[in-house]
Amino acid sequence: GKLVGTASDDGTARLWCAQSGAQLRVLRGHEESQVWSVGFSNDSARVVTAAEDRTARVWHVKSGKELLCLKRGHEFAVQSASFSPDDTLVASADARK
Repeated sequence: GKLVGTASDDGTARLWCAQSGAQLRVLRGHEESQVWSVGFSNDSARVVTAAEDRTARVWHVKSGKELLCLKRGHEFAVQSASFSPDDTLVASADARK
C-alpha cells in the first residue's frame, strides 16, 4: 500500500499507512537529534532520513532496520536527503550557509 513518512524532533521517523492512518514503523537511530526529512526510494523499499546529528540514514521499509549510516562529509545538521532516480545514490544537503 501507499506510505507516508514523517520526521520528528524526538530522534525518530515514522512510517504510516496512507489509507488508514495507522502507524506501521518507528525508525530509531538519530538519538537525541531532530530528524529533518524522510525520503522514499522510487521502489518504496527503502527510506532515507536526514537529521541534526549530521547523518543521513537508509532504512528498510518492511523491517524498519537501519541499512546504512552516512556520517562523513557533513559538518552541520543534514536537512534533506533523497535517492537518485535509479535508487543507486543518495544525495544529502546540510545547514551550511
